[in-house]
Amino acid sequence: MRISKKIIILSVSLPLIFFAIGYLLWENELQYITPTELPNEYVKVKVMDKVNLEEAFGDSNGKPFFIHYYNPYCPCSKFNYAYYKSLTDKYENDFNLFLVIREMDRDVIDELKENIQTQVTLIIDKGGEIAKQTGVYSTPQAVLLTTDYTLYYRGNYSRTRYCTTKSYNYAEMAIDSLLAGKKAPDFGDFAITSYGCSLDKERAFYQVLFSMN
Repeated sequence: MRISKKIIILSVSLPLIFFAIGYLLWENELQYITPTELPNEYVKVKVMDKVNLEEAFGDSNGKPFFIHYYNPYCPCSKFNYAYYKSLTDKYENDFNLFLVIREMDRDVIDELKENIQTQVTLIIDKGGEIAKQTGVYSTPQAVLLTTDYTLYYRGNYSRTRYCTTKSYNYAEMAIDSLLAGKKAPDFGDFAITSYGCSLDKERAFYQVLFSMN
């Protein structure tokens, strides 16, 4: 019994198509709803611990620090940027604002410098020391430091991907709490369990098409 070429082609191509769909679904969605894998060398930094970052961020000038960890190769990080920008626009007079990235290709860094908001300072975290000091290993993540470099909040921006539910927007609630002089809030595991991408995630097939304007 002869098997037609069409059947042979279908029998070969269909599994490949299903594999490709599954891979794309994992790469662009499913992996980001599971916690980011904890690095082997990770050292936990607790809320209310002092961090040694005066050299990196300079004098506070009487304002706390709002630090954003960003990776232009990460879909989650890019997706979150519009919400992050809305926060920096809202609180630009209340905080020292920093955007932290790992060492990247020069053209990526130049693009970030060109498009970054004027009120935000871009810092390249060579060797990952800033991330280590603040206990961050995933992006997008927010860190709030008091004027004397005490860790007030480190965690996710929101429990939901779209940051549309005010009661779950942990970073924004922590910002308001800090400005009100309240005790550091405890939002539970949903706020502090890291989701998204590792800080050094990079894929050759991701093109940096995201505009920060």
